[in-house]
Amino acid sequence: MTDIQALSRSLGLAEAEIHRWVALRWLRPEGTPGGWVFQEVDVARIRLIVELRALDLDEEAMPVVLSLLDQLHATRRQPRLLRQAVEETAPDAVRDRLRALLATEG
Repeated sequence: MTDIQALSRSLGLAEAEIHRWVALRWLRPEGTPGGWVFQEVDVARIRLIVELRALDLDEEAMPVVLSLLDQLHATRRQPRLLRQAVEETAPDAVRDRLRALLATEG
């Protein structure tokens, strides 16, 4: 976790730029203005935004690209969560059957 001042210094970005990205909802730190806390995922997202801007991605396209990437990450996370739920709650026979089915799909 880090605050905006430390984040700005470590990434070489103006605090005003980070504020702007929060206002545009490209970033969603915890807390309130003046007390925002940025997690590692926020730092990774900032680095992604910087890279996309370096590729000349314009501001109108940025929310679309970020939304698509968020959807992709959510889609990739779903099977992992499902697998965890099955491992924690399903009877042994159900887990064994699911493992067998997944093994044939691979």
